[in-house]
Amino acid sequence: MLRRIVCGLIATVALVSGYESAWTAGDAYVPGIKIVLEVRTARGDMRSVQRPGFAPTYWYQDLPVVQGDKLTINAMISTGGAELGSVKIRLDHSDLKAGTEAPWRVDVNTTDLSPGYHLVEVWASTKPPAAKENGATMGFLVVPQNDPLLHVLAPATGEAGPPVSPDEQLACTIRSREAEADKDITTSSSATVAGPTLFFISAGPAVKEFFYTLSRDGRITYTSPRLPVVTSILLEPQKPNGLGLAPGTLILAARAGDGEGRFGAPAWVTVHAKPAEAAK
Repeated sequence: MLRRIVCGLIATVALVSGYESAWTAGDAYVPGIKIVLEVRTARGDMRSVQRPGFAPTYWYQDLPVVQGDKLTINAMISTGGAELGSVKIRLDHSDLKAGTEAPWRVDVNTTDLSPGYHLVEVWASTKPPAAKENGATMGFLVVPQNDPLLHVLAPATGEAGPPVSPDEQLACTIRSREAEADKDITTSSSATVAGPTLFFISAGPAVKEFFYTLSRDGRITYTSPRLPVVTSILLEPQKPNGLGLAPGTLILAARAGDGEGRFGAPAWVTVHAKPAEAAK
């Protein structure tokens, strides 16, 4: 048994030594490449995201980039003992930067990028006589500023979507143009929808826009685009064609903004949607 262990150790050492010898014997080194993206808002703040049930986090690769964000492409290149020949950074098959001098960093204004997926490519090569080339790619999704993906609101915690502004002038409340529903809101923060019911946002003069969400069982089922503050929200029981609210309890939540990307704390009410028969 001892002999087998000793032989095994000798074989292992031989394998490791052979690997190192083969690695250093050649002058060629395939460049190592890592692509890292940084995303900031148009104001220069790190893009942050809140998802229901999760703590706020900064942007990472699986999240969308908002049109108008400042995107920075960072390429990290390793060449071992070999000399770097050249590096090329491309976006959607168009050259952004090429040469031999670090840092490999390119700023991109996403305002002119169309919604959809875009491709970053980085190519690097070492110098002759044993030149080697390697490439890496990374994709990212661009969405418009009013895309529903961006307006994620977690009613259970009151945190989500765009950063909350401490400005009390951006506070809002949800009211209804129907007298009975509005009375219920002011007394119990709830309303019953048994027929077409109009809701609206009550806020101060600093508020120019708002967006709202509907959620059931902690999951968001609808997110509106950003709307002028004078817009009313029409909720009604589900019709035979499927339009409207399915029976049950849901949360209507809203956040008011100043039109420049700042939003106040959320306001919400509980909505009890009745079956369509109850509206007859």
